[in-house]
Order: sequence, then C-alpha cells, then structure tokens
Amino acid sequence: MSFKHVFFKVRSIFWNNLLVLLFMVLLYVFMNIIYDTTDNNALLDLIIALLIIIFLFIYIRVKKSFNLFNSNFGSFSFSKKYLIILFVILIGTLLQLISVLSYKISPHEYEVFMHYAFNNSTSGVVENKFFNVVDSLIFAPVFEETIFRFILMNFLKLRFNNINYCVFISGFYFGVFHVLSFINYENFGVLMTNYMFWIYLIIKIMFGCYFAFLYSKTNNIYINIFVHSYTNLIALFL
Repeated sequence: MSFKHVFFKVRSIFWNNLLVLLFMVLLYVFMNIIYDTTDNNALLDLIIALLIIIFLFIYIRVKKSFNLFNSNFGSFSFSKKYLIILFVILIGTLLQLISVLSYKISPHEYEVFMHYAFNNSTSGVVENKFFNVVDSLIFAPVFEETIFRFILMNFLKLRFNNINYCVFISGFYFGVFHVLSFINYENFGVLMTNYMFWIYLIIKIMFGCYFAFLYSKTNNIYINIFVHSYTNLIALFL
C-alpha cells in the first residue's frame, strides 16, 4: 500500500469523523438552548420529539413518494425477522437487569451520583408522574432513535464502510449525550471522582451500541422505537 493511498485514507477518516463531531456539537448546542428555555429534561424530550414529528409529517406530505421509514426489514426471512426481535428484546431485558444490579454495588456512591447528576428543576410538569412515563415510553424513544439511529447511523453508513465502527460511534455518542445532559461546572468535580458516574456512562454506551446493532440488522426505525420504549418500560418496573 503506497504512502499516498494511506494518506488519503487517513485524511478521509479524519474528515468524516470531524463532520460527525460537528453534527453532534450543533445538536448539543441546540439541545442546551431548549434546555435553558424549559429548565428540565422532560420538556426537552417533549419539545424535540414534537418538532421531529411535525417535521417528518410535513416532509412526508411534501415528498409524497419519499419513504422516510424503511419498512422492508432488510433481506431477512419471515422467521429470522422475529427471532432477531425476540433476541434483542431478551438482550434489552438483560441490560436493564445488569444496570439495576450495578447500581446496587455501592448504594452510598449511587445516592451521591443521583443527587449531583439529577438535581435539576423538579417544578411543574416534571413532577407529573404520568407525563414522565409518557416521556420515557414515547417522546424520548422517538427523539433518541431518530437522532442517534436514523440520522446518525445513516450518515455514518454513507461515510464509513465498517458497520461495526458505525455501531460503536452511534452508541458512544448516545452514552456521552446522556451524561452531557446533566453534567455542569458545579457537579463536574464530584461526578468525575464518583465511579457510579463511569458505570452509568459505560452502561449507556452499551445501550447505544445495542440499539445501533438492532438498526443495522433491521434498517427499520419503527422497530428501534418500539424496542427502546420496551427497555424503558422494563426500567420503570425494576
């Protein structure tokens, strides 16, 4: 392999990753603008999910021939499709069980982590348990799957040939964004020295890779939203 070939390949990888990073930074800035306006994560999910739903509805109405959500489910046979769904549902349940058990390693450290990580405003709609359930089962899955799977995964697949790399990058940003939603200059020092924070981050990255793997196999965002909602439902019962 010539030096010129290696140079252009490295440059392409660097440029593609830079574009992905830029997209994530812009998304993060946009999320923070909405968060600063609403002052709680529940309304953040609600507003972004509603914006996504409105945008998709308008886009589909304008581009009537454009099939935004792939319903072909790849090239899998009928039986294999549902074996994959059953498999990922079982894995999702297992991941939630691992998540709950990991937080019981050190209840004190976990309590400190929860206090410093999730002590945002609890006024108004965020106190409404029904709204929080709706947010967890509908708005958050729609928002997160559209951003991190439908948009990001498809962009990555256009830029990179390695699907495993696409799955990891999607999962990595999914995990990072979950901690960026609550970390700030006031709790940064405490969270960086709290190992429950790092366990939480690793688990979120695992969940992100799990959802990205599912999307890479089915290429159907409907299924991802359903499975994401299911895993959140399991978390509500555990």
